[in-house]
Amino acid sequence: MQKAKSKGWFKGAALSALLLASGASAATIKVGTVSPLSGSLTAIGSEVKRGAELAVRAQAGAFRALGYDLVLAPYDDQASAALGGQVAKTILADKSVIGVVGALNSSVSNVLAQAFAPARLALVSPTSTNDGLTQNGWTNFNRVVSPDSAQGVAAAGYIADELKANSVFVISDNTAYGNGLTKVLLSNLKKRGIKVAGYTGASAATPAQITDVVKQVKASGAPVVYFGGTDDTGSLLVKSLRAAGVKATFMGGDGLDSPSFLQRAGIAGAGVVYSTGFGPVSAFSNALDFTDRYKAAYKTAPSGVAVYSYDAMMVLLEGIKAAANQAGHVPTRAQVSEAVRKVNLPACFSADKSKCMTVTGAVNFSTSGERQRSRLLIMRFDDVLQPQVAKVQIVTADSLK
Repeated sequence: MQKAKSKGWFKGAALSALLLASGASAATIKVGTVSPLSGSLTAIGSEVKRGAELAVRAQAGAFRALGYDLVLAPYDDQASAALGGQVAKTILADKSVIGVVGALNSSVSNVLAQAFAPARLALVSPTSTNDGLTQNGWTNFNRVVSPDSAQGVAAAGYIADELKANSVFVISDNTAYGNGLTKVLLSNLKKRGIKVAGYTGASAATPAQITDVVKQVKASGAPVVYFGGTDDTGSLLVKSLRAAGVKATFMGGDGLDSPSFLQRAGIAGAGVVYSTGFGPVSAFSNALDFTDRYKAAYKTAPSGVAVYSYDAMMVLLEGIKAAANQAGHVPTRAQVSEAVRKVNLPACFSADKSKCMTVTGAVNFSTSGERQRSRLLIMRFDDVLQPQVAKVQIVTADSLK
């Protein structure tokens, strides 16, 4: 009798394994992305979705082997913090979503992270750089990109050491991102003893502001204009400045690191300088495999935003796998958040780059959710609008304290 029971158990286990392998009993694990998929920032917002989507495709087989169907759910925030609040409610209501990559904009990430915090829903941002995001004690928020403070330090250093400027006119696009970036820059300009010729706000949504700011910049005679904001306003601003005869060096943050900036700015983009944690995809040692896969999927070349979104999703998925292995079932949101904060992905030196988990190098986080070690570039568009590396800087989480 006992022998027959054992044989029956063996047959049942074998059947269960067969069903699992065939996908009949696979549980669903859903992850989300939040970025602008409509509106003026659709081009760069789509890069967030695409990069994350490639990571999901790359890991689908590994999750399948563990008995899970991995599903991606993209959400459109239209780069609006107000809409971000509605998106957060939608995501929280879907209990099958156990992790999110996003948002593009710091203002939206702030809304999401705050809304997700009580539920401990993991949020990994590939692009949101506002310093305050890692200063709220949120255990569910991490980012793979350098914060504004790193860009502000690097930008002020470049203005002082390379451009040798004695004054700078500073403009924000009035977003959380733009305000945070410019305020950090202002602090570092003061430390460097560089005069601020003016500080004001302007947005593409209000053309009259652009016209007024151009007049102020022209009257100031400042040799450098620093813009903190996204490429929609940045491109309109530099075009307006050049049309008005202003030849000052135009510099900004990673909001200008987008294909749509040059599409909008045209020849006015020549000579523009910007700081970024993204930069040319080709600058990463294992970017070729990623680029090939991206082109095959989307019939176009990727941007640095897509690369960082890929790595952000890889980090999230690695955390989910670790939590699932420990729990023995689909992990809770809290378990995923805890696992993501502990993720430690090494830099990849394999000759077969298809085996590399990340494109941007090693990823692990400080206790506040900052990446422990990240690369920052100062880029400049040459006369034929090709981005050139002007300076490379490595930033550590400890150096930002």
